Amino acid sequence: MYSKVLVALCLVVAVASAVPAQPGGAWGGWGGPAGGAAGGVNPWLPPWLAGAPWLAQWSPCVGVGSSCLDCNTKLICTKIGGLQRACTDPTLPYCNLGQCSATPTAECAPATEAIVPL
Repeated sequence: MYSKVLVALCLVVAVASAVPAQPGGAWGGWGGPAGGAAGGVNPWLPPWLAGAPWLAQWSPCVGVGSSCLDCNTKLICTKIGGLQRACTDPTLPYCNLGQCSATPTAECAPATEAIVPL
């Protein structure tokens, strides 16, 4: 019985923290201005936690699937929105074709200089 209550409580906390912020709230919350969370930040998470690099960031998107936002960040789009995830694994630091990869794309490859013999 207690395990079911604990699972239900964890589910409620997970859903409440995953819901994107809606404008128009009547309270300031976490030092922000009254009127809800500015900038689409979840009002239930403190700013120091919401900005953590290991925490996925909510992002609106149109299509379904994975794509790269930059050399180290991928965007995973679903029917209801998308999540930005940083490629934090040291063995897979680059985003390549929507997945974290050990191989960088041509745009993200480190610049190499040709060695000219003297």
